[in-house]
Amino acid sequence: MRRIEHFLVLFWLLLTGITVFGLVVVIDTGLLQTMLHEDKSYVSGALIVMYVVGAGHALHRSWLLSNELARVTVAEQQLAGDGGALSLSVTGIATAGGATLPAGMLTDYVRDIVRSRATAPNGNGENGSSASGDLLEAYAGRMRGEHEFGWFMIDLMLKVGFVGTLIGFIWMLSSVSQHPVIDAGSMQQILRDMSSGMSIALNTTLVSLVTATLLSAPYYLLNRGLDELLECVVRLTQVEILPRLDTAA
Repeated sequence: MRRIEHFLVLFWLLLTGITVFGLVVVIDTGLLQTMLHEDKSYVSGALIVMYVVGAGHALHRSWLLSNELARVTVAEQQLAGDGGALSLSVTGIATAGGATLPAGMLTDYVRDIVRSRATAPNGNGENGSSASGDLLEAYAGRMRGEHEFGWFMIDLMLKVGFVGTLIGFIWMLSSVSQHPVIDAGSMQQILRDMSSGMSIALNTTLVSLVTATLLSAPYYLLNRGLDELLECVVRLTQVEILPRLDTAA
């Protein structure tokens, strides 16, 4: 058996639940309010918003990819239960028992392979295998392209956090340059400004690392789920579907 059905969505829910629990604890202790209040650069708030956007996109992609994996699982069970010939029509791939494989990436991939082989000059020879590989790369590239948004957000969050760190250090050092004469009276204000700048640098660094790490987990699992989907699609197509379509023909 493969992983639990919709394991991508369940993992997202588990991770988000842990994140929300940690957020409630941080809010209850007052740490989040203090951090946002002391962050005069507003970088921490921007990072939290970016994380929410990335998490929403990860949920959307997890749902779509989980549905594709579920369709492939159903198709695999149908093919294992019916060993007869298959027929391809405009409605999909029908088994000998009259059942139709679920519409999705698998049926689209098989239909495109059959069309490419039908128009190939050498039939099912080397050109047909090359066309199958090119089609698989096209499907994989299209789906991986959807995941690139998440990795772009993760990289951007780290860079924004680094910008916040620089802002904090600039804030800290500028407090010294604003006082041409440093004496006992101005030292207290200088130390207060320096501590404020240091808190900005550390808070933005911490928030960027935490949010980027939390967001990278579901996107890593999305890539693993996509690899599993492609492996199942290729195996079912080459081992279970195409030989039966050739026999039916």
